[in-house]
Amino acid sequence: MLFEFFRDQSSLILTGVIITFISGFIYTTTSTGFKSGGKYRTKQGAILIYVSATIFLGILTPFINELSKIIIDVFPVLSIIGAILFGANFVINQSVPTWSHTSPKTLLIYLFSILLIIFGFVLNSYFI
Repeated sequence: MLFEFFRDQSSLILTGVIITFISGFIYTTTSTGFKSGGKYRTKQGAILIYVSATIFLGILTPFINELSKIIIDVFPVLSIIGAILFGANFVINQSVPTWSHTSPKTLLIYLFSILLIIFGFVLNSYFI
C-alpha cells in the first residue's frame, strides 16, 4: 500500500525535492539571519527574496513536474535516490557555514550516494 503510494506519487515527490534543492541555492536561513547571494539580508530584503522565490518556484513547478516524469522514466530508481542523497548532502553542507564537505561522515554519505547511483545503473542494465 505504501509502496504503491510512493510509486503513484513519485513525480510529485521528485518535483518537491527539486524545488527544495533550488530554493536552497536561492536563500538559506540560519540562527542569525537570512542569507541570499552569499550575503545576510535585512528583514525587508528577506521578505522580498522569499516572496519572489515562492512565485518563481511556483511558476516553475509544472515544468519541473514534467521533467520529474521524464527523469523517472529514464533513470533507475536507485540512481535517482542516490542523486537525491548526494544533492541533499551538498545543499545541507553548503547551507550551514560551519559544516564541511570533507568531514568523514559527509564523505561517507557522498560515497554511499555515488554507489547507489552506480548500483542503480548496474542493476538496471543487468535486468534489461
